[in-house]
Amino acid sequence: MADVIPLRIGGHEVAFRESATQVAVAPAPGRARSLESTLRSLGTRKATERRGRLGRFEIVDMRMPEVEAAAEISALGRSRDVRESVSVYHTSDDEVPFVPEGTLFLRFEPDADADAITDVILRYDLELVSASGGFHTVRTFSRDGVRLAADLQAEPAVALAEPDLITPRNLLSFLPNDAMLARQWHLENRGEIDGNTAGLKAGADARVVAAWRRLGSLGSSETVIAVIDDGFDLMHPDLAGKSVDPRDFIRGTADVTPEPDLFDQRGGDWHGTACAGVAMGKSGGGEIVGAAPNATLMPLRMTEHLSPLNVAEWFDYATDHGAWVVSCSWNAEAAVYPLPARVARAIHRCATEGRGGKGAVVVFAAGNSGKDVNDPPRTQNGFATHPDVIAVAACTSLDRRASYSQTGREIAICAPSAGRGGLGITTSDVTGTYIDGSGVERPRGYKPGDYYAEFEGTSSACPLVAGICGLVLGANPNLTAAELREVICSTARRIGDAAEYVNGHSTKYGHGCIDADAAVARALELAAGGAPRVAAAAPRAGEATRGTG
Repeated sequence: MADVIPLRIGGHEVAFRESATQVAVAPAPGRARSLESTLRSLGTRKATERRGRLGRFEIVDMRMPEVEAAAEISALGRSRDVRESVSVYHTSDDEVPFVPEGTLFLRFEPDADADAITDVILRYDLELVSASGGFHTVRTFSRDGVRLAADLQAEPAVALAEPDLITPRNLLSFLPNDAMLARQWHLENRGEIDGNTAGLKAGADARVVAAWRRLGSLGSSETVIAVIDDGFDLMHPDLAGKSVDPRDFIRGTADVTPEPDLFDQRGGDWHGTACAGVAMGKSGGGEIVGAAPNATLMPLRMTEHLSPLNVAEWFDYATDHGAWVVSCSWNAEAAVYPLPARVARAIHRCATEGRGGKGAVVVFAAGNSGKDVNDPPRTQNGFATHPDVIAVAACTSLDRRASYSQTGREIAICAPSAGRGGLGITTSDVTGTYIDGSGVERPRGYKPGDYYAEFEGTSSACPLVAGICGLVLGANPNLTAAELREVICSTARRIGDAAEYVNGHSTKYGHGCIDADAAVARALELAAGGAPRVAAAAPRAGEATRGTG
């Protein structure tokens, strides 16, 4: 029977179930090829499945009775090819792996004296890696990080102890299926495209073109929108010459070029280019425009997994390099992912200390499973439920809820994307070709050509909101991140059944569909000295909602 270890993560109680059949292994120095051979041989002799890489680890599933699996895991861990053999944990029945990295995020009680702190560090054989603002990063060499954190959480001198756990990311779009539609109805929906009215409703859009008319411009180049995603084609005609401070957190360089998947064309790093096009594709460069065409792109290429250390680094980079808006069209693959304190702290710092103390606007896609973003123990999206985040749901070209879109009290706003009965979003696609693992030349990107008309999911809704936030901040740069949130929520356009809104908020649509024109008008009014109008805030987790009759 697998052990279940309860831990407090981000203030939430989470049950981590240790897998009885899966193990994470990392190769010994110089033994990577030998470990590859060992794993292939094991797969030939035993009923094992290699579940893929996760950071420096590879997940191996011993598909056999637990007693036999335990023996195989132990033998593999003793192999000279293996430097680390680590337990794999799950937070729900989806079997998404969580693997301890070997470091923990630690904070001691304010009244803990030096002797008590030293006692804990020595007793648990911890190495201090870094310390900042009362928080410590420590490393363990001899203990499982999850079990160690459980013991540390029981220590009177310890206020917080969380293991740094790697888990797969989830990019929140779908794979392509239909032919390209070369029109951007989400910016202005006139109810027809080239005489076709199917899937369109006049006015079911984000009012972006109207906002440009009101501004008399396409936004400001001073506005910096960071997009954290899988890769960026900065040679694309709609993105070329408009980036600043690019960073690849895989290569450790400024080269954010997307990589193809040599064995699955659909699995390449195409997502970030599409998101950047929706947010800020430039006018006159190619064939599409984003919501904020004049804005500057800060392209940040993320790793293929989510580690608290890595995610915090992404947000710290965006904060320290002057991002005004941060767009994140991804979350954890696991259905239950409470936000680690290390990450929550980095997002809070970005949203409150970024942009010269006014705060950067942090926007997250709510997700595509159609479930509640905060319904533990079934679901918990720690990114979307962070109080400083604008969580974005999706609606369609018919002004209806996209059936896949996540719901919940934490949804702030919705924005146009693809959905049942409606049209897809047209955006930039990665240019050029590559040779796959079979020697076949294939297009880089979702489809042949430089554009993709089927972008969808909350992945597309999120950068649309991010671009509009950039437009609004260009109109009034003095708005704080919190004030910007109030502007877009208070000016949102109600869609769906009016009865679904309680105190101005719907669990399906948030405060409604984002209205760029109304938001820009309000921002200009505030810049001219208008009095603030506060929207009813979306209730946070644990708060009650009350109807008005």
